[in-house]
Amino acid sequence: MSEIPGVIVACLCLSMLVSCGKVASGDIFEPCDVREAFDATDTSDAFETPETFDTAEAFDTTEAGAAADTSHAGDTTVALDTEDTEVVPAPEWPTCPQIESQVALSDKAAYFDEVAASRHLAGDGLLRNLYLKENLQDVELWYHVENVILWSGMYLASQAFRYEVTGEQEALHNARTVVDALHHLTLVTGVSGLYGRSMYNPSVKYNPVAPESTSWTNSPAPGYEGWRFRNDVSKDGYAGLMFGYAAALEHFKDQELLTDIRARVREIIDHIMLNNLQIVDTTGLVTEHGRLYQTAMDDFPGFNAMLTSSWVKIAQTELADTTLEDFYYGCLMRVRDDADCGMLAQISELEAGYMSYMESMEQFLNLFLPGCGQNYDNFDMCYQAIYPLMRREQDPALRERLLWVVRNNMFHTDNPKFQGIDEIGNSMFTFTYAAVTGDGPEDPMLHNAVNLAICTMKEFPAEKFEREIARGQQEEVCQSRLDNPVAAETIPLSEYPFDNYLWRLDFFEIPQDNIAENRRMVYSPEDYLVAYWLGRMHGLIPADL
Repeated sequence: MSEIPGVIVACLCLSMLVSCGKVASGDIFEPCDVREAFDATDTSDAFETPETFDTAEAFDTTEAGAAADTSHAGDTTVALDTEDTEVVPAPEWPTCPQIESQVALSDKAAYFDEVAASRHLAGDGLLRNLYLKENLQDVELWYHVENVILWSGMYLASQAFRYEVTGEQEALHNARTVVDALHHLTLVTGVSGLYGRSMYNPSVKYNPVAPESTSWTNSPAPGYEGWRFRNDVSKDGYAGLMFGYAAALEHFKDQELLTDIRARVREIIDHIMLNNLQIVDTTGLVTEHGRLYQTAMDDFPGFNAMLTSSWVKIAQTELADTTLEDFYYGCLMRVRDDADCGMLAQISELEAGYMSYMESMEQFLNLFLPGCGQNYDNFDMCYQAIYPLMRREQDPALRERLLWVVRNNMFHTDNPKFQGIDEIGNSMFTFTYAAVTGDGPEDPMLHNAVNLAICTMKEFPAEKFEREIARGQQEEVCQSRLDNPVAAETIPLSEYPFDNYLWRLDFFEIPQDNIAENRRMVYSPEDYLVAYWLGRMHGLIPADL
């Protein structure tokens, strides 16, 4: 996750304290004033905002209201209300007929589901990349990567979606395994609600970690002697974790499992709330990317606002917590006047007088950025946040505004300076967008986007060993936020290297190394599984495709 450039931080601060004045609680910044504060930079085009947020005209209530019901996403027929007109089939979702997949999407999912359970979970219950022995059957070791917490959360979500579609008990068993392992991942830290990025169980064979590494902490918890955990957990780890917990709570029926997950959600939200919307490590310090409040200014305000709103809403709904309900509606959304929001003054001197978290999402989500500077990690986290938020938000007015955010700030853009998500074939983002909006295949933009997403699923490798990839020969048109060369068109998946999670990568980034095939190095398949089962659940992928 990249930090906001200093000039943007300066302008944001200026917009709050100078151009718009230091406002009292409940005041709203006019978007025109904010834009004036950005006129001195080339980043002003990164902010697409409606002209006002206090009028009904800012939101197309007819369109958004029709899209708010997601329960029939993917329906393929519509009955016309007339006796004399023949029933006409509605448009169907496309299936990328231009590509003939050698392996059916369902067969890929079945294979990845099997190897995820039998190999990738078999070390310590977390989903991990692995290295096979020479026989290509047995596991030699499991890998620590930067965010095992995140990938395990996404895998948990995939099994929840799978269970909703199929009812298969294997999905429930897999969920039980990973939920138990995630419990160890927080217990090992010795701090309630704090997770490690990864963990070291001395009885499991992992890739080596230097004993003197400062990125790893010896567990202080009783019963975890000899265990270690990867410290400095990030908000992206919690984004995947909460996405997985939220999906599991919605789709599984096993009461013991649900009780355990609700206990984990309680621990997480208590940790975050008691630490003023921050994740605090065992050192007592806020982790590098652990500030979640909108005025932290280490990320765009709307980005932090979306994560915090989603996690508080998940906890409030699942725990039936009236205190969290008052905090969410009164202090974050600012639609209740009687809530005690004294906590905001403790968070930062700007928080209480700044705009609502909804207004931040509307005006300063800033996922679309000019040039080649878009941060697809942030897109990924926002999609993980908006899905459970939209499925739990019942307030009609707030749902309308959230739908506006999804449609205008997260997927499609008419601004030629930005790269729209609908054009790149990102299956996870596309399926999530279709699910939360409820828009159907009659929408030409979404019809084309789903077709591209299905093409990506068809092109997805049937096995996830290290493939041979040649250094890219595409012409560089600009550089990414990480200073890597970027092409004008997306790189074909057959020429694009990726490890365990495709969806948060920049599909335009030109491969810079020649990679040799290595069938012993096998990446975990949560990326394919979570997109496939989400698409199946919402009627975007036919069962027989």
